Amino acid sequence: MSTSQLKSHTQACKAMPKFRQIPHILILMANKALIRNLGIIAHIDHGKTTLTDALLAGTGLLPLKAAGSARVLDYLEEEQKRGITMKTANISLLYKAADSGAFIINLVDTPGHVDFTGKVTRALRSIDGAIVVIDAVEEIMPQTEVVLRQALEERVRPVLFINKVDRLITELKLTENQIRERFARIIRGFNDLIDLYGEPEFKEKWKADPASGNVAFGSALHKWGFTIGMARQQNVNFSAIMAAHNRAAHETLAETLPLHKAILGMAVRHLPSPLEAQKYRIPKIWKGDVGSAVGRAMAECDDNGPAVACVTSVQEDSAAGLIATCRVFSGMVKSGSRFYLVNAQAECVIQQVYIYMGAFREPVAQVSAGNIAAFSGLQLAKAGETIIAAEHREGIVPFERIRYVAEPVVTVAVEPKNPLDLPVLFEAMRKLAVEDPNLALSVSAETGEYLLSGVGALHLEVALKLLKERVGGIEIAASSPRVVYRETAAKEGIIAVARSPNKQNRFAVQVSPLPEALVRQIEQDKASVERMWGVLAVDDNQNLLLNCTESPQRLQEVLNPIISGFDFACKAGPLCGEPMRGVQVKLMGVQLSENAAQRDPAEVMRGVGKAIFSSFLTATPMLLEPVYSTVITVPAELAGECSRIISSRRGKISCFEQKGASTVISGYIPVAETFGLSEELRGATSGRAFWQYIFSHWERLPEKLETRVIAEIRRRKGLPPNVPKPERFLEETP
Repeated sequence: MSTSQLKSHTQACKAMPKFRQIPHILILMANKALIRNLGIIAHIDHGKTTLTDALLAGTGLLPLKAAGSARVLDYLEEEQKRGITMKTANISLLYKAADSGAFIINLVDTPGHVDFTGKVTRALRSIDGAIVVIDAVEEIMPQTEVVLRQALEERVRPVLFINKVDRLITELKLTENQIRERFARIIRGFNDLIDLYGEPEFKEKWKADPASGNVAFGSALHKWGFTIGMARQQNVNFSAIMAAHNRAAHETLAETLPLHKAILGMAVRHLPSPLEAQKYRIPKIWKGDVGSAVGRAMAECDDNGPAVACVTSVQEDSAAGLIATCRVFSGMVKSGSRFYLVNAQAECVIQQVYIYMGAFREPVAQVSAGNIAAFSGLQLAKAGETIIAAEHREGIVPFERIRYVAEPVVTVAVEPKNPLDLPVLFEAMRKLAVEDPNLALSVSAETGEYLLSGVGALHLEVALKLLKERVGGIEIAASSPRVVYRETAAKEGIIAVARSPNKQNRFAVQVSPLPEALVRQIEQDKASVERMWGVLAVDDNQNLLLNCTESPQRLQEVLNPIISGFDFACKAGPLCGEPMRGVQVKLMGVQLSENAAQRDPAEVMRGVGKAIFSSFLTATPMLLEPVYSTVITVPAELAGECSRIISSRRGKISCFEQKGASTVISGYIPVAETFGLSEELRGATSGRAFWQYIFSHWERLPEKLETRVIAEIRRRKGLPPNVPKPERFLEETP
């Protein structure tokens, strides 16, 4: 995007009459039945942000002619340059329905690129309904399935908007019957996903049915759209719509069938208010006692109950400090209120309360239950944090943790040109990782490198650009992207015994592979596994520490350093210092010195770590690599060339599907093989191929590559060239 286009976007944003609606919105907040918390979710380039512009224009916040080109909620310069959404953006709208009065629409626009899927996940915690946008040409795509599944897991009710219908008429030149068949296919596929991922009590009620009015059709670009009921009311049939498009009468269609009325009308009729949604959402996202005072207040969206909110995102502001975006589930939140942060175990004072107007935050005196707002003053808050009025802190249970579908699998090493700038760089990286929990920050124990890991190359590229802006004049350098691997065990190892460095404490452990079903359960519900009998610890890489000792009482006094030893060993395994994954560590025996000074936490931790390494090295250790699922859309005549490229990079093709003149290729490819893939595909197809990756699973690295990869990683980390033998850590047999 050119400088003049960026300037035009800025002017469009500034022209928004944002102040005019604030007083009306504040008055309506008290009536929960008139609030709708909505998100727009979709595959990349299916038209989310263009739709948002049309909704802003329809509610008087944007000149109609600017809608579609302004991309108001894509207010970051990088978003405008790349033409894609990279973050979630919030705005509160006042929608005046002709037949039912005014409504508050708290709208969240979300990214469609898979590298930013985590931002969608966090946004879903704050909303009750989702407008799922599907491109009529591309139909249901992989990210459509991902975001719809995420919404259903959070009990967020979906409705469907089939966008870009104009392209079926003017580009593909389909007949009316062919278009109807395509609509039916999209709706059928949408409902199949609800059947697959929806909960039994909701799936039938939440399916798309044009006759009921929860499906809209239209063109966000040309600002027209309709539901079946709206078309009948206006006495417009599809033949007339096709005829209008064929004679380029877009503006007439937009006047007769305004898109914002179709979408927002559908939303207020078919998506729930917080008063309705919180009754069934709270038992899903909060595992406390729903019969308690706090539980009842949240389920009933009660302004008079204890103030409780969930933090969905945080962002540093140079003037106001940390800004936390929150969904308020009960009570009133006012400036000056004292709140307790449950996970951080700290109290903070709300300095200022805001409601969002896109790139702007509007200060207000207070917000009530059922709304999305922003607060300053919560300096220790992170995404997923539970905050509650300090006087009600006793016994509060936090919200369920936010579960992500993607893992950080690509890493860069970052360093300043001047070593004296290291503290400033590390603090900036720390704040960046707080703002984006899908970024992982670590320091290599072997090399001292600062490592930043992300979901994909674009995710890291954007993070590094933001980091450079944050550190000002400091020059920083980043390595080429590298893949994150995992170490795991293929079979049960021996019961290995190791002593603490002072030889006064003895630990026996046995390592074995964790059953895949248990690995999946940890991924889905870590807390349920932590509550199982004998489980001492579960880490973030699906490793489990199990107590199999005969004297658990004696264990309690050294439990924390034992868990620290488990964490230490699992964070950097003995093969090449990569994290372990899917490993079960059984603690078989503990003999402690009678002298308290001899069982120092550091001694215990190192002894346990040595025992784990020893048993792990006898359990046929192997390396796992991350694998993406990929979908490539390409003209049919180029499908063979794309398939050859994927196969040459150790990829596996799982499906070919013909969609009109295009072929959709689905398959899997190791993350390590995707570096440079974009350039190769672009060159081989003259830019006519479109593709997307999303993290799928971990898979064993082929044996012919494993030795070389382990050697390369050990060399990069400055480790001795040879993998250590178990005997290095094994001090005696049990």
